[in-house]
Amino acid sequence: MNHRFIALLGVLVSISVGAATPATQRAIRNLNSVFGSVTLLPELRTAVPAGQEQTAKNLLRDLETACQRGERELGGIPEADKADPAVTELAAKLQTFQAFRDDLKKAIEGGAATSAANDALFRAFREETKPFAAAVTAFRRGPQGSPQDLKAAAAQLAKLDALCKSKYPGIADDQKLSFALNIEPGTWCATAAKADAIANAAISAGAAASLDRVVADVIEATKELKKNQGHVGVDDRPYELLKDRAGGKAKLEKQLKASLDAAGQPMPEKPFQKLDEALDAFGAEIDRLAPTWTFEAPHHDGALESGAKAALAKQYPGRAAVKSGMLFEHATIDKNALGVPTERYRTGAVLAKAPGTWCEYREFTAHETYSGGGKYAAPRFTFRAVRFQKCP
Repeated sequence: MNHRFIALLGVLVSISVGAATPATQRAIRNLNSVFGSVTLLPELRTAVPAGQEQTAKNLLRDLETACQRGERELGGIPEADKADPAVTELAAKLQTFQAFRDDLKKAIEGGAATSAANDALFRAFREETKPFAAAVTAFRRGPQGSPQDLKAAAAQLAKLDALCKSKYPGIADDQKLSFALNIEPGTWCATAAKADAIANAAISAGAAASLDRVVADVIEATKELKKNQGHVGVDDRPYELLKDRAGGKAKLEKQLKASLDAAGQPMPEKPFQKLDEALDAFGAEIDRLAPTWTFEAPHHDGALESGAKAALAKQYPGRAAVKSGMLFEHATIDKNALGVPTERYRTGAVLAKAPGTWCEYREFTAHETYSGGGKYAAPRFTFRAVRFQKCP
């Protein structure tokens, strides 16, 4: 293309632009500015996604303003200027804006109607499902309790599941409504649908955890044995298992099986392997420390020691006392606020031959309730712990 042709084309363009009146040129500039400030969002044209409601309303407002301005400006252009390319281009853009505006308005109105319907649906769901709120909350967080309680809660949520499927099929959470009404129907229905599986998993986990706690107690007792001067609590699970491992395991197995049966789960092949290992280690630590302990009750009270031996024989059959004594030379007297005695007590110990390798050292406390006139009732004896040690 030569320079002369380019120059001629420029003259023709300038003549075309110059053909419009000054008023029309002003209108063209104004509308270019107005239309250029509006960005169409195709994703909002036929449906307004949740959370985009305000964006859609803002766009509709801008389109209304642009269309009104375009209709006014283009309506005032003289007939002679309407064939101007810039004018026809703006007229086409106005038609595009008008069509988009009409579609967007319908989408917003449809969304409002849907929102109103959802609001009514959410409110109805909230009122009808109030009886299930506690169970849903528990099952979402990880339910706890006995197998019977968990199964009962799952049965209750089965009713919610039936309601979700019959009266509220397909109901889903809505970011705005869920927050405003504090209800998540989609999540509730999903939880109810798998409530039985959640309950079974919780029952199985609870059964495993209960057995793990027993093992942990035995391990802890083993670690603390030396620190506790060899004493083992007679009411604690480690001592019960140490005294009768087979009986204790049978009791645990019965409890474990009941839980697993409730969950429809089979018993593990070796459920007590870890417990046996822990009890073996516990017994080994007792054997290691037993030769190191000595009798620690150098004082004596014939009456109290005789009473303690009799109480020991009654509470722990099969034990034969071989030594006894008192830890402290004098009794301790408790008094009330008026200074009147309420009880007198004194601590002692009995060493007894027991089934197995070692003797059992048990400290006792003799409690004598004050009966008035300087007298005390007959003593009652309590034994706190046992220590395995060599016999004399």
